[in-house]
Amino acid sequence: MKLRLVVAPLLFSLFGFSAAGKIYRVKKVGEYPNFVALAPDGKTAYVTSYGTGEVVAVDLVEHKVKQSVVVGNSPLGIAVVDTDNVALVACKDSGTVAVVNLTTFRVDANIKVSGAPNAVAIGRKGYRAFVTNFARTKEGQLHILDLRERSVLATLPMGMAPIAVAVSPVTEAVYVVNGGSNEVWVVDPDRRTVINKIPVGEAPDGIAIAPDGSRLFVSNSRTDDLSVIDTKLNKVSVTIPVGKKPFGVAVSPDGKRVFVVNTEDRNVMMLPADLSSLEPRSFPVEKGPVDIKVAPDNRTVLVVNEQSHSLLIVEIPLTNSKS
Repeated sequence: MKLRLVVAPLLFSLFGFSAAGKIYRVKKVGEYPNFVALAPDGKTAYVTSYGTGEVVAVDLVEHKVKQSVVVGNSPLGIAVVDTDNVALVACKDSGTVAVVNLTTFRVDANIKVSGAPNAVAIGRKGYRAFVTNFARTKEGQLHILDLRERSVLATLPMGMAPIAVAVSPVTEAVYVVNGGSNEVWVVDPDRRTVINKIPVGEAPDGIAIAPDGSRLFVSNSRTDDLSVIDTKLNKVSVTIPVGKKPFGVAVSPDGKRVFVVNTEDRNVMMLPADLSSLEPRSFPVEKGPVDIKVAPDNRTVLVVNEQSHSLLIVEIPLTNSKS
């Protein structure tokens, strides 16, 4: 286990709000951290450290690293299974999905999938997981995992570079971002088949779904925009310009706000999820921002900064009235 340091909070004004927000910087969150998942109570963040092969636990109350555990080579995507208090971690260069017991903070099992797994999402009932895999050929894959047996149920062929995945909290439809074909593929996990392919912008990277399952938000890093997909119609309803090289996307648990990480601009943009305004507001972050999550309180935003090796904990006012 490793301990890291954290600097004192800085005050700054966000988005022109009259109330000041706070930002806490947790330093040395492993090496080249990439993705983050939250404990259900919102008090702990779990960050994958690509350079050290670890998952790092960050105390969001004390704003410091608590502990770390080695999970495999080049860990990327991570997701928490609320019902079992475990985290699933896609270890790209190990070809495995590590099952981390969050009570003991030890690896309980490694599910072998081969190839290069990179993103993980959990089904709404908690007994299935979905893992995207770049594989070792031009064609990627989607693995369906049985979390009770900790085994692979099925492997489906995907398009080129399936980089991100989201699951509907209502229907459990699976949405896979295929970066090589500029599409989002819709998968029926029960029939184990692709039922739709939705064109988006160029070089899509990130995806998030509204809590009611009605909209998907997909970041497109080459066209510098956000595709908003109507999940009933399975098509893009609007495309919104954001910043340069957008990557991570998150929707607040109350479904009211969408956050987009702009990697090249080193900022995060925010807009209302109901699209009542298409003029995003932004706040600055650190070097190499990649992933983002919003805590259950709907106002604590976590941003992983790969090149700064840090995690930012940002408190944002719940109201958005201008001063």
